Amino acid sequence: MTAPSEEPGRVPPYVALVRIAAVIGMSTAAAFGIFLLIGEAWRGGLIALALAIPCFFVMRLVERTAEPPEAPPPS
Repeated sequence: MTAPSEEPGRVPPYVALVRIAAVIGMSTAAAFGIFLLIGEAWRGGLIALALAIPCFFVMRLVERTAEPPEAPPPS
């Protein structure tokens, strides 16, 4: 048998970088959108809030592709 190349539960470093970038993008877009909504710039505020959504889905996509497939339970 060969040993696994990575410890279980560990993810590659690029996943952490994508998570950080996605959280920064989501928080910046949401904060700017709320700021615009308070200032009654409805269209710009809603667009800024909508820009937070792709950041979340990119983060989930990268996390899903980095996860190893689950091994079947031992019999």
